[in-house]
Amino acid sequence: MNIARTLTLVTGSALAALLAIVSFPTISHRPPEAVAAPSVYFQAPEGSAPFMIGEELVYNVSYSIFDIGSIKMQILDTARRNGVMVYKAKAFADSYSGLPFVDLHQVFYTEMDEDAFSQFFITHNTGKPAKMPYVKYTYNYKKNKMMYEIGTEPGPVVVKTGEETVTERNLDGLSLFFYARKNFKQTRKYSVPVLVNEKSYKTHFNFMNKVGEQEIEAVKYPVQTVEFDGTSDFTGVFGLTGYFQGYFSNDDAGIPIVAKMKVILGSVHIELMKWSRPGWAPPKAL
Repeated sequence: MNIARTLTLVTGSALAALLAIVSFPTISHRPPEAVAAPSVYFQAPEGSAPFMIGEELVYNVSYSIFDIGSIKMQILDTARRNGVMVYKAKAFADSYSGLPFVDLHQVFYTEMDEDAFSQFFITHNTGKPAKMPYVKYTYNYKKNKMMYEIGTEPGPVVVKTGEETVTERNLDGLSLFFYARKNFKQTRKYSVPVLVNEKSYKTHFNFMNKVGEQEIEAVKYPVQTVEFDGTSDFTGVFGLTGYFQGYFSNDDAGIPIVAKMKVILGSVHIELMKWSRPGWAPPKAL
C-alpha cells in the first residue's frame, strides 16, 4: 500500500470513528416537513438530559502520535416532523489543513425522536462546495418505509431515489451517538438497527455501567467516566472494523469524553477538547 493511500485510510477512519461508535455542508435550506419550534433557549425535560439545545462539543481526532482532524457536534433546536417532536442535531468532521494527501470534510444532520431514533437524516460532502454530494433519508414508520435520495447540491441535482422497507425504528450515523448517551448508565446489552448505505444493519451495545476515569488535555484532573463497548455488523467507511469503546461523563449530561475505534490499520483516539453547555464541567474522579 503506498503512503498516500495509507494516510487517506487512516485519516478517513479516524474522522468517521466517533460517528460510527455511538458514531457528518451546512444545510442551506430547511429540510422538508420539519416545522421549527420557537427560537428560545430550551432545557430538555427531565429524563432527556443529553438533549440540550445550544450544546456544542468539539473533539480532537488522533492516530498514534499524530493529530489529524476534528469533530464538532451541535444540538440546534426542536421541531415537529409528521406529528412527532424531534431534536435537530448537526456534526462536522474535518481533516486539519496541511495534512498531506487528505482533505476530508463531511457534515451530518439528523432529526431524531426522544428515544434518539431517526426521523430524517442528510449528509453532505463539503470538500467541493460547487458540487456537494449528498444522501438523504426520510422515514415514514407508519407505512414501514424509508425513502432515500442521492444527488448533488446546489440544485439539487437528483441522481437516484428509492425506498426500503423498515420494520422498526432505525438509528442513523449521528442519532446513534445520542442513543448511546441516553442508555450508557444501564447494565444490559442492546442490538439496534442502523441505516447504512440504504440498508439496515445491527449495532450491538454492551452497556456495563463500569465507572472509571480518563485523563484528557482539556482539564487538569482525571475525569470520572462510565465505560461501554460494542460492535457493528457492517464494515464502515475507511476501514472501520466494527469494535468500539466509549467513555462518557458520569453525570446526567453523559458527555462523551474519550472514544476509541478499531480500524483497518490499527486504532484511533477521539478526545473532548472544547465544550459549550451551560453549567457543565467534566466531573472529577473521586
